[in-house]
Amino acid sequence: MFQRTGAYGGLQNYMLKMVVQLYDTLGLDNSVNDHLLEQYKRTMAVSWACSLRHKQCLDNVLSLYRQWMTNPDNNTIISPSLKSVVYCHALAAGETEEWVFAWNQYLKSNLANEKRTLLRAMGCTRHLWLLSRYLEMAFDPNSGIRRQDSKLVFASVAYNDVGRPLAWTFLRDNFKMIYNYFGSRAPSSLITSATHGFNTRQHLKEVMTFVDEYRTDLKSASRKVEQKIETIKNNINWMDANYMTINQWLEQNGYSVKLQNVWNNNTLSI
Repeated sequence: MFQRTGAYGGLQNYMLKMVVQLYDTLGLDNSVNDHLLEQYKRTMAVSWACSLRHKQCLDNVLSLYRQWMTNPDNNTIISPSLKSVVYCHALAAGETEEWVFAWNQYLKSNLANEKRTLLRAMGCTRHLWLLSRYLEMAFDPNSGIRRQDSKLVFASVAYNDVGRPLAWTFLRDNFKMIYNYFGSRAPSSLITSATHGFNTRQHLKEVMTFVDEYRTDLKSASRKVEQKIETIKNNINWMDANYMTINQWLEQNGYSVKLQNVWNNNTLSI
């Protein structure tokens, strides 16, 4: 809700303050003697710390992933309970080389769960050109991505804060192709993914325009589309009611960065 607002820096600092201590305590090392709850807490701590761009977390998952790259047949380097978060955040922190390695591992693997984990992770990269190419591959029958997995790939890009605008633009620009790719069925789940977190009047306007343009094709998914529009309206109302209060609280409690204007001695918060 806040990622594309001016308050996000302060909110990020606030959340990091709560998460970092837990991450530092639990780390990345799963022991065979760890209780299931301990493993779950570790997974959540790593996920949150890396999602909030905590440098040590990103460095650690990337280092672990690169260890795996040097010995790809060793399945014990990354704990099974941490694979999804390590893959995702390593690719978010990494470069093209890490992404290509994940793609090759996807093609080589015979394990359905591993293949799906890798497909989700490849949508975590923050390189726009890779995300754009990945969206194109999702709907190319010759790419190596199965038709039934194309929605998963699309969602992985759409739930990436960097990829969401790309996914929404791709859906609007290629809706007829996507519609036909699924056998003339409205891909309502793609609309849900692409508009996840929409909370502005501009977002609402774009969705309404899209729905009006493809109303006939969306007839079978009209209920889900209307629910999505209602969710966006609720998000807008929530932001109108709460954004300024939360932003002010973050500033007053020292979570926003202060900028000093040397020309007029004014202070700005970011």
